[in-house]
Amino acid sequence: MHFPASSKKKLTAKSLFNVASVHKVNSDHLHISTRFRLEFWKEVEVELYFYTENATDLVNAIRQKVTFTHDNSGLAASKWLERILDVTNCETLNQVDLRGSPQLDVRDTFATIQNIEKLYIHGECPNSFAKKFLEIISPVATGITLFKIPFETREEFQTFLKSNLNYLTIFTNKFPTFKFTVGDLMVTNALKLNIGELKLTVKEINEFFKNWVEKKCGTRLEHLSLSTDEDADERNLLKGLKTVRFPESRKRTFHYSKELDSSSDSFSGGYDIRRADRNKATITFGDVYGETYIDFYAWR
Repeated sequence: MHFPASSKKKLTAKSLFNVASVHKVNSDHLHISTRFRLEFWKEVEVELYFYTENATDLVNAIRQKVTFTHDNSGLAASKWLERILDVTNCETLNQVDLRGSPQLDVRDTFATIQNIEKLYIHGECPNSFAKKFLEIISPVATGITLFKIPFETREEFQTFLKSNLNYLTIFTNKFPTFKFTVGDLMVTNALKLNIGELKLTVKEINEFFKNWVEKKCGTRLEHLSLSTDEDADERNLLKGLKTVRFPESRKRTFHYSKELDSSSDSFSGGYDIRRADRNKATITFGDVYGETYIDFYAWR
């Protein structure tokens, strides 16, 4: 891939963001979508594909013009990716999607990226590939979404949960050999955790709240979002807790300790609970189409 010197200068100076995907369509490939602002009013989006095999079977002629292989570029996938990131002066990736098999070895290149805003592990991504990428990328990823659980044992899963994650979403209720429990929730060290698909029981959620009051949970958690299929109300969800109720007319804003998918979250009402060290948390909940959605905010 060749850029004129003048174009490269503009791309380097005005690069907005880049989106990279590793997934499988007809054969294994790396897909990069890069958007540039060349002038104050003009944006250009370039889609690039690197295949392990020739892509002559692709129907879209326009896409073929930006399709690369080792044969027509003279580069391995990792070197090709490095070249693209260098030309675009990319230090941050907006999104990385992992799908398909690990024939394209670009993990070392991703390890050089200083910030990845969103990482998605899709269902078709092999477990070994997903785990290796999580090991490399988790420290620099703002948000991680799991559409599958790539960990075969609870020990592996909890080791991952204990790492200092920023924003973790688990978008599946299917686990390979074990069930998600309140014990997994208690060891989680993410700043923000969304497990709305897991559907814990009211008793389990109440147990987590009590463990937080007793300082038996991970210390970094600031915001937890979860849900239950069971009927939940003040009596069973907050059983055994000393709470202070705030009226629905009172709106409050919770500020995260660092920028995640947003810098803050606003809500109305809720129930405050306190620990012996005077740290406070707020619990809000409400019914939506027969499910109870619950948010837990730990104030700093």
